[in-house]
Amino acid sequence: WSSTLPSSNRSYFDPSVSGSLVVSDALNIKSNTLDFLKLRGGWSEVGNDADPYQLNTVYNFQAAFDGNPIQTSSKKKLNENLKPETTRSTELGLESSFWRNRLHFDLAYYNTNSFDQILEIKTTTASGYDSQLINAGKINNRGIEIQLDGTPIQTEDFKWNVGVNYSKNKSKVEVLDYDRLIKNYTIASSGGVDVLASVGQAYGALYGTAYLRDANGNIVVGDNGLPKADPQKKVLGHYTPDFLGGITNTLTYKNFEFSFLVDANVGGEIFSGTNRTGNYTGVLAQTLPGRGAENGGLNYYYPNNDDTKTKVLLTGAAPGGIVVYDDGMIFKGVHEDGTPNTQVLSAQEYYKASYNISEAYIYSSTFVKLREVKLSYNFDRKFVKKLGFQAASITATGRNLFFIYKDVPNIDPESAFNTGNGQGLESLALPTTRSFSLNVNLKF
Repeated sequence: WSSTLPSSNRSYFDPSVSGSLVVSDALNIKSNTLDFLKLRGGWSEVGNDADPYQLNTVYNFQAAFDGNPIQTSSKKKLNENLKPETTRSTELGLESSFWRNRLHFDLAYYNTNSFDQILEIKTTTASGYDSQLINAGKINNRGIEIQLDGTPIQTEDFKWNVGVNYSKNKSKVEVLDYDRLIKNYTIASSGGVDVLASVGQAYGALYGTAYLRDANGNIVVGDNGLPKADPQKKVLGHYTPDFLGGITNTLTYKNFEFSFLVDANVGGEIFSGTNRTGNYTGVLAQTLPGRGAENGGLNYYYPNNDDTKTKVLLTGAAPGGIVVYDDGMIFKGVHEDGTPNTQVLSAQEYYKASYNISEAYIYSSTFVKLREVKLSYNFDRKFVKKLGFQAASITATGRNLFFIYKDVPNIDPESAFNTGNGQGLESLALPTTRSFSLNVNLKF
């Protein structure tokens, strides 16, 4: 029961049921290969209440004017009939081990539906409000998780363990409002890009301004050589990855233990405000191309030295008395009639050209990272007991060490606009940090 919900909808039920069958025992399987085989399954329903004070509109006191009290109403229409949010989940799993636990396998499949979510949606200001709270939405998430652990080598003094994990989730926004009038819901925004829950799309669509393109996919530029923006905003990607994976290796030799973890995020997109601002202001190294002849800049001049006129590409000797510039660049694209663009831009114009086109700063979130390295030494028990301890060890650890591979430049693709649902947006985020630690563990 929750006091933040109306009395008619105050309670919600959290039932669950789960079960498992150890097939290897039930069928009395005796094998030198198969040690253990288990099937499991479960179903659950979980409720969630609202934040406080979301039921009835209240009036806020403001500073008095000329001795008269002033009260104002919220611009958000609250809802006295809110219902609890509900999530129903089903999971099936298989677990097995082989060759006297030298290999262990775990597979899980899940299917989750969330509905009656409490959403704040925009409404016409003619109602006296600019937003209102409703119960709406149905989002489906389904996927698999696989874990594989093995010991390829094991001797009296040496042991090598390997752990591999893989997970893949597919989400889909099936309904936003039960009248099916709302097609998009904005979760977060930054730099002109919205993160949307959009009907029929995966959750977390990145929605913003795209380049105007012709039928062949070429970027269309104007007579001035600058790229044109499509008048219709588009879905430019999704922040949800195609899959996640990782591999852990642990090597043990006598009292030493060395381990390292590599993990990967494959697929998904991110909008980078750092690259957008850095290109516009010219402070990133990626804006060096075109800056002067030494960086590949093209020579051009203004007819009669009149810089209000169109630039002319210099292909031969410079006309007498004409100032020649060497920071020319040509944006790759076509004009509306299909002819290739040949209009010269200065490097400054070139790098500023796409500032208001979100598509230019959408990058793949794919990365492979050395997440952790750890080296431990476990002191000999006989020696430790002489000092009055049961056990003792010393461990050196490094975390978030470096990228083995990543697509997006200048930022960590794990940077996020916030820690909630506003993923896929990065805006001048501080660099993520490496950490190093030295731990001494004593057991009395």
